[in-house]
Amino acid sequence: MRRGCLVALAGCSFSIGAATDARITDGDGSDATVGDGADSDVPAEIDAAGRDVAHVPADIDASFAGTGPLSVMNATINTGNTGTPPTLSVALPPGVRLIVSAQDTGGPELAILEIGSLEVTGTLRVIGARPLVIVASTTIVVNVIDASAQRSTPGAGGYGARGGPGAGGDGRVVGSANAGGGGGGFGTAAAAGQTSGTAVGGDAGASYGTPALAILDGGSGGGNMSPPCAGQAAGAGGGAIQLHAGTSITVSGSIRANGGGGDGGVDCGATGTSGTGGGSGGAIDLQAPLLLGTGLLLAQGGGGGGATDVSMQTLGGDGGDGLATIAAAPGGSATGTGIAGEVNRGGSGGYRDAAPPTMNAISGGMSGNGGGGGGAVGRIVVRGASLGALGASPAAVVVP
Repeated sequence: MRRGCLVALAGCSFSIGAATDARITDGDGSDATVGDGADSDVPAEIDAAGRDVAHVPADIDASFAGTGPLSVMNATINTGNTGTPPTLSVALPPGVRLIVSAQDTGGPELAILEIGSLEVTGTLRVIGARPLVIVASTTIVVNVIDASAQRSTPGAGGYGARGGPGAGGDGRVVGSANAGGGGGGFGTAAAAGQTSGTAVGGDAGASYGTPALAILDGGSGGGNMSPPCAGQAAGAGGGAIQLHAGTSITVSGSIRANGGGGDGGVDCGATGTSGTGGGSGGAIDLQAPLLLGTGLLLAQGGGGGGATDVSMQTLGGDGGDGLATIAAAPGGSATGTGIAGEVNRGGSGGYRDAAPPTMNAISGGMSGNGGGGGGAVGRIVVRGASLGALGASPAAVVVP
């Protein structure tokens, strides 16, 4: 159950955000801020008796069984699918529980890891169909947690190619002209696919959800070219990862929920094809009295694929997966050109300083196929603390 106050503290008031932070309204009517202003009054601990984890039902909060520490170097959590339990690639120590639960606000089913404390010294990879929620009694200290899509394989809780509420549209085809697929949307709208002559590019994936993540959900996939060739797929959406800690969350490396890059055009038997759209970034939700470290929170879009020009015997390059730095995932390369001379590369993925994601020049004639549109950014939310020295792409929504 979500309530307005995140900590059991007299008056339930604490200062978050600089005066220059832009204020928005959460989906449930509460105030939120966008930015990384200094936190001048951080509570020392979330009272275990008053634990209220966003998106997690009250009965799961009340039956919390996480008492044991979990320390891993490199491990994988598979959140599973409907009817399949979640698993961890290492043995669960005593006092650690990995369960499945509905969300208290609707939306996709959750995998929930309940622990006393968590330390990740290498990379914790998160895969599967469900979003992941990690709830710790005390501290979470991580180098890297990665719930990103990889090409057409979605991150945990993300949507596959051509899937999700913000799925990019497929490119159209007119005669020998093939237009590019649109990018997947989430935190913003994505980029449309590149038009080729009178063949219109796939529609840009739409934004969905609320800025403060009333529902924990992953990113959407990009659109394909039309008709698709065997083996060619659009980029998938980034996953959804939520961390809740009673005292603090420390990030030294990064927490990632990036979108996947779209495939470049292929040779369909003397017919070249357009590029596919990139997938959108997913969701990152952090809830703790204190955020520490100088790491990055990344929910960036994947790049669109480049177009093929069979007459020049070149294939379109694949768009890049979302990056591990704050920068745009590159669109796929292409050496072929349309009649007007534009290079039909894929669009770059969305990131903090570019929304919506960019799209390359529109080709000018029937002979040039189109590149895929870049995927949009996802959403990042911080509850009960400021970002401190952490970086975020896109900008985080801070919820007191």
